[in-house]
Amino acid sequence: MNKIMNQILDFPQLVNQKIFNAKLNSLVTNFDSTDGVRHYVKTIYQWASLLFLIAMEYHIILAAKDYYGAADVSAMGKVGSVLSFLVLAYSAFPIANIIRSRGESLGESHAGMVSFVFKDFVMTNIRIFGEVMAVIGLSLALNATLSFVFDTNLFTSYMDNSVMSSFTDLYSFPINTATSLMSMLHADFMSNAVNALMGMRFDSDVIYGSDFVWNPRDLGMVANSYFNVLLGLVILYVNLAIYTYLYAIVSAVVNFIPKLAIPVAIRTKNEG
Repeated sequence: MNKIMNQILDFPQLVNQKIFNAKLNSLVTNFDSTDGVRHYVKTIYQWASLLFLIAMEYHIILAAKDYYGAADVSAMGKVGSVLSFLVLAYSAFPIANIIRSRGESLGESHAGMVSFVFKDFVMTNIRIFGEVMAVIGLSLALNATLSFVFDTNLFTSYMDNSVMSSFTDLYSFPINTATSLMSMLHADFMSNAVNALMGMRFDSDVIYGSDFVWNPRDLGMVANSYFNVLLGLVILYVNLAIYTYLYAIVSAVVNFIPKLAIPVAIRTKNEG
């Protein structure tokens, strides 16, 4: 009777060993909090790049369908929009490559988990956001060039801003933190300069007349579209530089605080 009871009580352990031990238990037991996390983060970014590519192409195709179905679109606009559609559809591929390559680079970094989470991960996402916005801006600038050549507003569409807006707070965090610190230190002239840089954007919205009269002002607006791309990249690298500096300060403070206890402990020991 006792043997039967022991077999019943050991049944869950027996099943666990026979079925799950080779897979689930070994994964949990042997999971490395450093290499394991990086491996899965790398996989997440790879999947994210693929899903973003599919979603972006799907949205552009649907938007193009609505554009060509509209009654107020001119024949010249429809002809020129074939090129603008190709530009937008192609832009999804370098964007997906940015997400994938930056994620893979993040997965290969080995500087410790604290540095991985609070430095590498944050800076990777800041870089991804800035570079993706640069590709989007360049695509819009190319479409502005095509619109200038055809002298009509062509098809232009991107995914809903809700996808990218979720990263806006993270992207602007370094500059917002820096301006807050400058204000606290009464360095208003520096915070105002940074805010002016963030708010700077050359006007590039043009309504073309479809009369094939190329206005120099319209050409200037097209040039502004390219300047906006360069300005966005400048802001990106300013963001990265500020975050690197802020992280270095916080890291130095965190490493310095434990050392304050050493003289106190030595003094207490000597007095005893």
